[in-house]
This record gives sequence, C-alpha cells and structure tokens, in this order.
Amino acid sequence: MFSDRLGITKPKAILQVDAIDVDLRNGLWECCCEFYLKNFGESQYVGPTLSPILKDLYVNHFKRTSDNIDSYVVGEVSKLKLLFYQLKWYEIYNFIEFLSGSASRNIKAGQSGAILRPEAHDEQFRKRVDFFLEREKSGFRFVDGMVAPISSSMEVAAVSEAASIGDSFAGARSHIQQAVLLFSRKPAPDYRNTIKEAISGVESVVRVITGDPKATLGDGLKKLEEMKPLHTAFKQAMDKLYGYTRDEGGIRHSLIDLGKVDEADAKFMLLTCSAFINFCVQRVG
Repeated sequence: MFSDRLGITKPKAILQVDAIDVDLRNGLWECCCEFYLKNFGESQYVGPTLSPILKDLYVNHFKRTSDNIDSYVVGEVSKLKLLFYQLKWYEIYNFIEFLSGSASRNIKAGQSGAILRPEAHDEQFRKRVDFFLEREKSGFRFVDGMVAPISSSMEVAAVSEAASIGDSFAGARSHIQQAVLLFSRKPAPDYRNTIKEAISGVESVVRVITGDPKATLGDGLKKLEEMKPLHTAFKQAMDKLYGYTRDEGGIRHSLIDLGKVDEADAKFMLLTCSAFINFCVQRVG
C-alpha cells in the first residue's frame, strides 16, 4: 500500500487471534452476502433457495424460532448484519463455520438453479473466507470444514491431508479430525486432549501399517524401521515426542498440570503428528 511504503501507516504484522478488527469483520460479512445472504435472483421476497438456509440458521444456530425471519430479503439481511456486527470475535467464527455448510445441509443437487452443486458452493465460500483471513492477518483458517487456529498454508495442507486420508486409515483420520475439533473449539480450546488425539492418530496409522493392532508407537517405529529404513535422527525425534506424552509429566499422565499445556504445545504436536501420518501413508502405506 502507498501509505505503508512511505511509513505513514503500518501494515498488519500481528496475527489476529483473540479479536477481529473492522477490516476482517467487513470481509467476512461480504463473504456471507456473496454466497448465502442474498435473493439468488429469485425475488425481493425470501425465496425457495434462501428460505431453508435462513430457517437452518435461526433454528439450529441461533436457537430462535423461524417466525422471526423477515419476508423481505433486504429487511432480513439488514437485521442479520446488525446482529453480526454485535457478535464477539469467537461468535463470528461460530457463525461463519455454521454458514459454511448451509448449502450442503439444505439444498439438494439440482434442486436450485442458483446453487447447482451445494458442496462445491460451500467449498467456494470457505476459500473466499480464507482469502480474507489471510489478507487481514487472521490466525485462523478453514481446515476440514472447521475454523482452526493454524496460520500458514503448509500447516493447513498438512493437517487437511491427515484429516482426509483413505478409509484404510479411518482410525487415524478420526483422531486427527477430533484433534482439530478440540484445538479449534471456541472460546475454550482443549489443548491437552488435542495432543492426546494427535498422538493416538500416529499410533493408529502405525498399527495399520505394521499389521499389529496392539503395537505402541515405540514398537511400531521399530517395525517400520524393519520394513523401510528410517533416518536415525528422525526415528529418535519421534521416539522422544512419544516419550513426552508417556512419562510421569507427560500429556497422558493423570497428574498433569493442565495449565502447562498451551496453544504452542498443542499446535506443534498436531502439526507434527499430521506430518508423520502423511509420511507413513505416502512412504510406507
């Protein structure tokens, strides 16, 4: 930006994690209007495409009755905009996350001329949201259909890949999906159990690959080494990470001090475990 180059203003440098500024809020509202909160070319009244989306939003997200919905599109969108701009930062992400599945939940393929492919429509919405999240330096992105506090494109790709691996590794996939859910829970994420689910995902994929349903990660790494050599430093690193979760002060010990597990710990383990699962599936599986 011109003013940034001259030093008159400063570009955003700090990730928005526990707040949403006006620029980001405007961008997210724009996404809602572009994809869901509009008349879809049907009429000035709430038509057959918008109606089920609004009813779902009122009844299942806001927990209000559908008779609060305005008959006119302009009136309803104005009312929702007023509400949107009063929401707390995490409530906005709740709203965006819920809206991101609206077409898939409420419209059948081919049912609406305005939304021919509901799942693709939702996915395009998520991509549009991610554009504004990145532009406005938000610390969140869509991962596996949920808003999660992971900021770089490589991190998002690693976790998304692990959360969508094939049915042969359904156990690992489920653990990573649950880890993402716990990590991204707002306003009170569960970092301790995020780590537990992430490391359980690693155990699960190792058990499938080795054919030993009772193998621990340590045993599994030894069998992986026999099947296909691993770099010594790499194997030692995974052994030490596993030890971190197992020893007396580790994440799986019942006496752990919950206050010692923070976002950095959980993010590191989620990313590391996701990357290792992807490595196992691609290299050995």
